[in-house]
Amino acid sequence: MTSITYFLLNRRSFFSRRMGFGLLTICLILLTGCQASGDMRVQPYNRPLSANSFFADGRSARPFVAGTVPQTDQRVDDPALTGKNEDGDYITNLPVPVTNELIQRGQERFDIYCVVCHGVDGHANGKAIAFGFPKPPDLLQDSAKAIADGKIFDIITNGQGNMLPYGYRVKAPDRWAVIAYIRAMQLNNGHLTQDLTPDQLKQLGNK
Repeated sequence: MTSITYFLLNRRSFFSRRMGFGLLTICLILLTGCQASGDMRVQPYNRPLSANSFFADGRSARPFVAGTVPQTDQRVDDPALTGKNEDGDYITNLPVPVTNELIQRGQERFDIYCVVCHGVDGHANGKAIAFGFPKPPDLLQDSAKAIADGKIFDIITNGQGNMLPYGYRVKAPDRWAVIAYIRAMQLNNGHLTQDLTPDQLKQLGNK
């Protein structure tokens, strides 16, 4: 082997080692960056409705910016979406046909979202009360019966007092279904175990 050939082979091996070392260094730097504190794998966030000292009101959930326009294919002045008539007053009757299917749907939603506080029969004796949560109104009292359907719709949507808003979890048709079930419980003096009669459905529809 000539000296020139030996030199060329060693030079190639030298550059190969340098290139390999350079690539290894780059990979280690990139891996170190991925593991660094504050990387995108571990980001600060707020759980829904949790406290946050960053804002003056202490809430992580922020209110809508003034002038926010809802994006919907339905009219925002539709009583079925607002619970109010064209004059801005709460409607007193359900804006949907009252059927046993609607009431059954309402009972399902009530059992999921409402029973924990209001209780199975609506007497404000849900399990949350046993753990110290403030007692809600009894849904079977005369004062609850006197509340307009549109007002109940608004309470479910936006919350009231200690009750949180459920508008983002319970869609408008299901809110009316829940209201229909509440009215059925008031008529039946408790939770339902069988379908309402045609006369009872008519009574609820004309309330």
